[in-house]
Amino acid sequence: MAIEVEKSNLVINQIVANKSEFATIEGACIVPDVKPDIMNIIGTSGVVSIYKREVSDGKVRIDGCVSVYVMYNGNDGENNSIRSINHVLDFSQIIAVPEAKSDMNDLGSISLQNIECKMVNERKINLKANLNFEVKLGASTNIEYISNINIEDLQKKDSKVSVNSVIGIGNTKTSVSEKMQIEGTDNLAEILKVNTCIKNIHTKASYNKVLIKSDINIKILYSTEDGRFNVVDSTFPIMGFVDIKDVSEENVINPIVEIKNIVIKPNGSQDHSISVDIEVGIGIIVYNNKEISVVKDMYSPSTNLAFTQKSVQTLQNTQVINSTMSFNQKELLDIGDEKVYDVDAQVIPTDVKANNNSIDISGNIRFSFIHSTNKMTGIDNKKIDVPFEHRIACENVKPKATIKLITNINNDNFNIMPGGEVELRMDVNFRAETSNFADINLIDSVEEKDNNTSTRYNMVIYYTKQNDDLWQIAKKFRSTKEAIQKENNLENATLQPGTQLFITRYTR
Repeated sequence: MAIEVEKSNLVINQIVANKSEFATIEGACIVPDVKPDIMNIIGTSGVVSIYKREVSDGKVRIDGCVSVYVMYNGNDGENNSIRSINHVLDFSQIIAVPEAKSDMNDLGSISLQNIECKMVNERKINLKANLNFEVKLGASTNIEYISNINIEDLQKKDSKVSVNSVIGIGNTKTSVSEKMQIEGTDNLAEILKVNTCIKNIHTKASYNKVLIKSDINIKILYSTEDGRFNVVDSTFPIMGFVDIKDVSEENVINPIVEIKNIVIKPNGSQDHSISVDIEVGIGIIVYNNKEISVVKDMYSPSTNLAFTQKSVQTLQNTQVINSTMSFNQKELLDIGDEKVYDVDAQVIPTDVKANNNSIDISGNIRFSFIHSTNKMTGIDNKKIDVPFEHRIACENVKPKATIKLITNINNDNFNIMPGGEVELRMDVNFRAETSNFADINLIDSVEEKDNNTSTRYNMVIYYTKQNDDLWQIAKKFRSTKEAIQKENNLENATLQPGTQLFITRYTR
């Protein structure tokens, strides 16, 4: 028999899928006719650009490219020279995500792990770019559930549940068009290596908008027409606005900034500069932390009720934590009197573990030194891996938390010391987004069933057992907690095993 109920709506804008997938993008590169044969590979660098993200039923497609710079020793007849090849590896990666629907947004990220380069012969090389694709899909779900039943003696057991809902997902684009000035005495011959880094991401919410500010750092190693090498390093600001209704500073704002396209080219010899044109995509997810009350259990002493529940997965304890590790260590470089032209550092976390109220991170920092050889007539690349450990303190993090980690490096300083040692000093910034997934049960149907009890007691004497709960006893004998407490002069609902309870037949 149907009974009269009250219903409520719960709108959960939630992250319905988090998936990480590694992929290798491969391609072959032929040395242009105007460049010399390859004697050996010195090193590689690369920049990832994301053209397009497309979500459809059951899958996510990501189109983009990796712009690879290969630096090598070239055979110019009687002389050897340092040259480079710029090659673009296009990719169209399809990632299977069973939960994906066409109306969802993907606000994941892509990171370049490393580039493998192998000589086939002096005019051909094979390239492999190893990428990590992070997919994060957001969707809005409207859930209807029963919050109350219009029965006078209804007994309800409510539960307070913490829920993180996504109040908004948005994105925008911005661009950078700048010149990087090189030394006035340098006539640029060739760009040998390019590194980019997005860092110092900050957000500010006001008037239904979120301001996202960041910096993009570009470092270029180049050769000059008179056979020298130099580095130009510039940082450019990025800014964009995203409309999010009802956003406030109390919300958790998680920004995603990525390069969508980049063009780097030298200007004329009289200009002494390099043009940089970058299109940047900015996306954000805004979370709202709130507490809701749900009915965990219910019954009526006078009416035989039967109900069903549905399980809904939601996010809890979503937060974004920033932490900085100051790194200062000495390592043996052992290159004699040769000159170091450029140093790159890459943070490689190998273990990220969530504990109660903290995150432990360990891994390596890979240093790559571009230095001269043969009394500064040649060039080579030396790599050193240095282990690190870092702990981030963060409240409400639990051992099974989902963690997404982004790292970048600020204030790097490398000092070559006597005796072949190098002092490595830098600040490593960690940005951790953490959340827990939780299942909550919501009542979605209630009906009255026939009471098949042939006899009704006037009083029951019950002896409590281990782990007995007063709510369950009251429900079993169709009474109420309050009535049992009053009848037995119980000061609270805590029961000891073997306690004798008198349970009188319930009457309104």
